[in-house]
Amino acid sequence: MKKRTLYLPIGTKCRELLGKALLAAKAVERDWRVVIGSLDIREEFLEESAPGLLIENNIPDDKAERFCRLKARGYVIANLSEESALYYDGEEYWTHRIGCRALESTEVIFTVGVRSEEDIRTYRPVAAERMMLTGNPRFDTLLPGVRTVYDASAEAIRRRHGRFLLVNSNFGRANPCRVGLDVVAVWRKEGKLTTPEQVDRMRREIAYKTRQMIDLQSLLAEVARTGTFDRIVVRPHPTENHDAWRAWGAAANVAVEYEGSAIPWLLAAEMMLHAGCTTAIEGLLLDRPTVSFVPLPDSEFVTHADAISVRVASAQELLAVAEGWEREDREWRRTHLAKGRAVMRPYIDNVEPPLAADRLLDAAERLGVPETEPGRRPIEPGPGKPNADGRVARRGAGGRALGQFRRQLFPDLRPEDVRAPVAHWFEAGVVGRMPEILRMGDSVLQLH
Repeated sequence: MKKRTLYLPIGTKCRELLGKALLAAKAVERDWRVVIGSLDIREEFLEESAPGLLIENNIPDDKAERFCRLKARGYVIANLSEESALYYDGEEYWTHRIGCRALESTEVIFTVGVRSEEDIRTYRPVAAERMMLTGNPRFDTLLPGVRTVYDASAEAIRRRHGRFLLVNSNFGRANPCRVGLDVVAVWRKEGKLTTPEQVDRMRREIAYKTRQMIDLQSLLAEVARTGTFDRIVVRPHPTENHDAWRAWGAAANVAVEYEGSAIPWLLAAEMMLHAGCTTAIEGLLLDRPTVSFVPLPDSEFVTHADAISVRVASAQELLAVAEGWEREDREWRRTHLAKGRAVMRPYIDNVEPPLAADRLLDAAERLGVPETEPGRRPIEPGPGKPNADGRVARRGAGGRALGQFRRQLFPDLRPEDVRAPVAHWFEAGVVGRMPEILRMGDSVLQLH
């Protein structure tokens, strides 16, 4: 049967999957066919598939030639940057995320908030006429009535850890996944740092984040000794070296966990402490108390995530906030949360309904995506060939073995990972139709 096809590649599963699952289910309601999976939905997979709307996460120029070929085959290409709600510098961010050559084959830029639109007009004016303000579906899942999908997982975490302090780190450049990686050298080689000023700024940022990480670890060790919380749980950023955190945590009596989405952890925690992380935005939208560790309040690297949180610079200040929150009345909390939402509104347009998923699909209806017969047939992959150590190498849709870093960002994808949350939303009336879900590869699913 002829239908329009929507392709939703995912970079970081724990951060993006549920938002894109909601978008996929909403699209099926409108009679789209949806393909969702890891970033290994690459050209070799798309060549065998029906042309449709491909929503990329960033469009740097190293994708330009691939986009050109896909456009020639009938694909409509759009961009939705997953991290555009929070960045230090608009020029650095958008010149890396929107390449001029890649933009030539890109039909539309879906934007998360008016701040990103303003920065695109300033730093990528050639893209100004292609923007559509929609918000991002990942923030839809935090809204009342939708976020109940996380309740069961949050309750299980709460039973396991008791009254715990959740700590979300954000040190991907100071503590990169690959030990010894020179981030500056890599970015210069990739053309992301092209001037001495950009290189110098990056080095200053790495120095700041390195100091912040060391000071945060000292703070957490001190708080752990007080016994104020039943447990302290550090959730490292997806791009960090998790083994470094585990080694430190074992010595400091601090748990280090990286399991599933961050949202149920936020819901389960007594309080959340972060280091300039987008989880502050998620905590705000979940009506959860959030604290930011800011050792240098005048630093150029203090973010808007810090601005919407209660800032602390020491263990004593953190403990005072924890004690104060026990005493404060609900009116104080409502006022604090309302102020934070007002600060974030220019950055995230969907801090309240209508859902970004609906707005994005409304915009997609105007793009002239062709209706086609399905191209690639669903498959049920076999177990694969074992490696020398006896493990099976997971492969993406393009057939390439995935490295350790990719597995950390996107460990696997099973039909149940999408079916369970969509079934919850169907029962709650958030979506009006339960889609059929088929496996297209080890890390790719189709919904229709």
